[in-house]
Amino acid sequence: MPVSGVLEQLLNYWHELPREGSARIPARQTLNLAELHELLPRISLLKRVDRFDVQVSMIGTSAPALWQNPMAGFNAFDLTSPDLYENTARLYDAVLEQPSGAYLMEKVYRHKGRDADISSLYLPLNDRNGKPVYIIGCSVYRKRPTYARINDRLMPDHQKISSIEFIDLGNGVPSVMFERPLPRPRPEPEARWWDRFMPAKPRPPKVRGWMPEK
Repeated sequence: MPVSGVLEQLLNYWHELPREGSARIPARQTLNLAELHELLPRISLLKRVDRFDVQVSMIGTSAPALWQNPMAGFNAFDLTSPDLYENTARLYDAVLEQPSGAYLMEKVYRHKGRDADISSLYLPLNDRNGKPVYIIGCSVYRKRPTYARINDRLMPDHQKISSIEFIDLGNGVPSVMFERPLPRPRPEPEARWWDRFMPAKPRPPKVRGWMPEK
């Protein structure tokens, strides 16, 4: 199994969710937020409306009052460079249409130019009509940075992926050919979405008894 820690918890939780009839994957409404308690700050829920329209909601956060705007109701492709649209669409297609899980390792550009290595897991969910349109995702730092509490809501932009491994959920794994993007300068965040990640209030004080993620 390629995943461990928090991501393994999510994968095990997904496998234990009930299915209706002969459905191969669980439905979104079977999610029980109370059972996801410690995962909530890292969980995102994506809904594919169209191939290049994937709406994002962040289910939970450790410090909701600190954020200027809710992390909900925006298109995941707003965080993606146009030359990576096709690869990103193929990733979501593979998760929903196989269906399968996807485990990614990538580098994200954080505030003030700092880089961070993260791992992400994406798993498919049906809607009420049994159509696979939802993806539950979870992203974690591979090495937790010091200034991480305020930026728990990780939303990868898939700009610099080092590896992708698909996980067989009982339906085999997809065979996906990704395009090789042309080399380009390091991207600069666009104000129209980056403001969502900026705290509206000062950094919160440290919490006594906090333990680093295993």
